[in-house]
Amino acid sequence: MTKPIVRLAGAAAVLTALTGLPAMAQVPEQYTTFEKYGVCGSIDDSCYNPWNNRTEGEEEPWKVLIYYHVAPGVGPHDNLEAGVEALTELFEGEGYEVTASNDPATFESSRNLRSMDTIVFFSTGREALSDLGKHQLMLYTRGGGGFVGIHNAFGTSYGWTWYEGLLGGQLFNHGPRQLASIQVQSENDPSVAHLTDGDTFDQEEWYNIYPDPRQLSDINILLTVDEATMVEGQSDTHPGMGEGHPVSWCHYYDGGRAWMTVLGHSHEILEDEKYLQHVLAGVNGTMGKDDFCLE
Repeated sequence: MTKPIVRLAGAAAVLTALTGLPAMAQVPEQYTTFEKYGVCGSIDDSCYNPWNNRTEGEEEPWKVLIYYHVAPGVGPHDNLEAGVEALTELFEGEGYEVTASNDPATFESSRNLRSMDTIVFFSTGREALSDLGKHQLMLYTRGGGGFVGIHNAFGTSYGWTWYEGLLGGQLFNHGPRQLASIQVQSENDPSVAHLTDGDTFDQEEWYNIYPDPRQLSDINILLTVDEATMVEGQSDTHPGMGEGHPVSWCHYYDGGRAWMTVLGHSHEILEDEKYLQHVLAGVNGTMGKDDFCLE
């Protein structure tokens, strides 16, 4: 049975007829993370591996790695350096020990990752890791490591299926930079509990993600954007993701904890306390300091 198309009109309707893209504008059939990616995925901690004895309490500071490598020849986001600075200040303000690196060699030794309580990919771009670095990130995650993907982390390592599963999908494209309203989907989760339906973020790229993370039955959608408030519309090559357009989500993946947000494009958002609290709570959850991925 063909499902109804959500809010498609004009040029988008023509695109639908030619390409079959309307599946992106609705909630399609679901599958499990194991069925799609061959690894354990869950909303509860049944897929978590507490193998690494990570820092706890006051014994030593929590440790965060901010990674922001952009492949040569790819234009970095113009807020990249400012974003690293803002996140470093945010985490250090909590007493965390922060390492910031744009060097792929950082991931080529397990010693550099083993002590980290979570790893943050902030607007990385295209091929951000070597083959050895990819392997080490997988080992880190499988031992119970935390991962936070922010904004163009979704535009990274398109050919790496395991990473796509970690994210829950990757960047297809986005419409114009614009203001839009968000809607909270998981009121109990600390990363969105401070937000209210109708809160706005301006000059953001509201990513269209493919595959649609809502197809994964074991991902928890935390935050969505109301496409009706996106007055500048979508791109010419994508009709949008329709009602319930995902913005932030979380899951346990292949032994670790993973939290994602597409927000983080503008300079303005780096000064928005609502956004900074959103990211901080995501980081705290992935490293096990606070509650993680609550429905």
